[in-house]
Order: sequence, then structure tokens, then C-alpha cells
Amino acid sequence: MATITKYTLKNGKSMWRCIYPSSIDPLTNKVKRTTKRGFKTKAECQKFLNAKLSEIDNHGYSNDSDLTYKRVYEYFLESYKNTVKESTLNRVEGLFKHHILPPLGSFKIKKITTPMCQEAVNKWSNELSSFKMVKYYANLVFKEAIRLKIIYDNPMSLIVMPKKKQQVVNKPANFWTKEETAMFFDQLYKTYSDHNQKAVAMFRLLFFSGMRKGELLALQINDIDFDNKTLTINKTVSRGIDNKPIISTPKTKTSVRTIGLDSQTCSVLKKWLKELRKEMFVLGYNIDSSNDQLLFPNTYNELLSLTKINKWLQVIINTYNKNHDEKLKRINIHGIRHTACSLMLESGSSIKAVQLQLGHSDTSQIMKVYWHISNKTQMNTVNNLAKFVNF
Repeated sequence: MATITKYTLKNGKSMWRCIYPSSIDPLTNKVKRTTKRGFKTKAECQKFLNAKLSEIDNHGYSNDSDLTYKRVYEYFLESYKNTVKESTLNRVEGLFKHHILPPLGSFKIKKITTPMCQEAVNKWSNELSSFKMVKYYANLVFKEAIRLKIIYDNPMSLIVMPKKKQQVVNKPANFWTKEETAMFFDQLYKTYSDHNQKAVAMFRLLFFSGMRKGELLALQINDIDFDNKTLTINKTVSRGIDNKPIISTPKTKTSVRTIGLDSQTCSVLKKWLKELRKEMFVLGYNIDSSNDQLLFPNTYNELLSLTKINKWLQVIINTYNKNHDEKLKRINIHGIRHTACSLMLESGSSIKAVQLQLGHSDTSQIMKVYWHISNKTQMNTVNNLAKFVNF
């Protein structure tokens, strides 16, 4: 419906304006309304309005084609967020915010050309190791625009994908040997055994299970079966919207698993549960009253920060290196999973058994990612060959 109204300027002069339906938003299919101001008389305003309404009667509403890439992205996101986990949505939103929208977001999507896309992809390839994934998500917005008939050609489909030169980089191995692991545990007990049983229990469980950090933080007390010495892993902690930690489904279907626990790890966990019961009681929580009580909560009986155990790891390494001439190599939390795998293989466990323990989808991941990391295994291989051929 069109309207004509009178308004007054700051200087007291009266003017006329009209509001009329002007176009259809292709994203929402809703009619957009436009305001035209500055008419000196009502008759002048009415004449303009009649012409606009006559144009709509004769030709229909115009299609609003001045949509920016960012506007189409926002519409795309409304549908996309219903198809993925919250942690995935959080990661994708971060890619758009930090990498995709800065070079493309402000441009009208109909005006974006292949050279503009090529420039953006070239920049991503120089700055990001995962630039192909960034390009993939950027392309989804153009596909959405084609689906909505906002554009008819995809400028991203004609770019030439850059090929990064392979550089040989000798990165420090992100794992420990059996001897280095013993050094770590010696320092762990010296640093935390008298005041931080939570850290002791968490590191013990990480090393002797090979589980992921997110799986560890999501554990509940009822996931442990002390009678059968087993642990059920069926959830993980990830980052949700605004990077808030949330419990979600595991990484893959094979990540859901029940693994065995050795007697010493069970003893450490029982000791921790006694300590947890005391700590939480002082804070006003009865951990025996809940069926979903977290095994490693924070002081508010909520999910522990994803970065907390990282800090404890670095404290232990720093303390050891400060007090010893022989330095303990720096690894990250995921390196503990690498270490667990390496030691399992070195102790004689089969690749298939290690795959099931770690929750990998197939043994190829063990072969590609982990088999090469044990120096002792490599030396045994070449020594066995030399002994076998004997020349």
C-alpha cells in the first residue's frame, strides 16, 4: 500500500513524501518499500507516486539486484546452520569472518568478477595452508546466488587454483619416546601429585587410552565401569557459537567406542573420584546426585576450559627443563595421542587394535600418520633386514 505524508524540516518548512512498494527481495521474496522525499507540494508528490504505481502495474516489481556478497552469505547461513553441528558452524563462520568476507563481502555479488576471485584465492594460498577449504566455502555463496537466480554465471568456477611449492621442513616430531614419557610422568608427580590430582588423572588417562582431548573433557563418571575395567567414549567437547565449549557427538561413527583400562589407571581414577567428591562438596555440589556428573569439571561443576590442560602440560615441560640439563622436547596435547599410538605399536599391539583403541575410521590413518613416528621401530626394521640377508 502506498502512502503520502507531510513532514517538517528543522527550519520549519513543510515538505511531502511518499512510501511505495518498489521491488522484491530475491532472498526472502518479500516486497520492499521505498521512501521518496523532498516534494514541495502534495500534488507533486502524488504525480510521482502515480507514475511509479503505473510502472508497477505495467511491468511488475523490479528484482532487487543490488545485493552484496555478504547479504547472500547471511541468507545462505540461515539454511546451512540447520545442516551441520554447532562446532562446524562456528568454524565456518570464523572462515567467512576472517578470510572470505574481508575481500568479497562488500561488493555487489553481480559485480564480482573472476579476476577478483582469483586475487582472493591467490591471497589465501599465500597465507593459509587450508586455502582450498576457504575457496570451497566462498564458492558455496555463489552457488546459492545462482540457485536464487540472482546471478547466472559463477565467477569462482573459472579461477586457476594455485599450486603451492612443496617445501621440506624438518618439524620436531610431535611425540615422545618411552624414555621421554617416563621423564614427563616423573615431573608430573613432582609438580602436581600433592595439590592437583585432576591433572594427574587426566594425563594418566590421556597417555594410557590415546583418546582425544575433547573426548577426555566430555567424560562423565558413569562412563567408567570399574568392575570390567572399561571406559565408554561416546561424546566430545567442541567449540560452539561464540567459542563456548559444548558437548556434541564424536568426530566420526568409529569414535564411539568402549576401551579397556589398565589396573593402575583405574586406581588413579578412583583416587581422583575421592578427591573430586571432597572438592565439589566444599563448593556445594553433591556429585553422587547426578547421573551425568562430569569426571573432570571446573569449580562451577561445568565443562573445563579446552585450554586448561594445555597450560598444565607446558608447566610440566618448563619445570622439567629448568631443573635438568637433558631437555624434554615440547609437544602439544595431541602429541600425547601420537605418543600413545607409538608406544602401543612399539609394545607389540597390532595396527587394527590400535585403530580401534584410538577410534580411527580405518587403519590407513594409523599407517599414514603414526607408523613413522617411532625411531626404535624404524631401527628394528633396518636391523632385522641386515640380520636376515647377512651380507
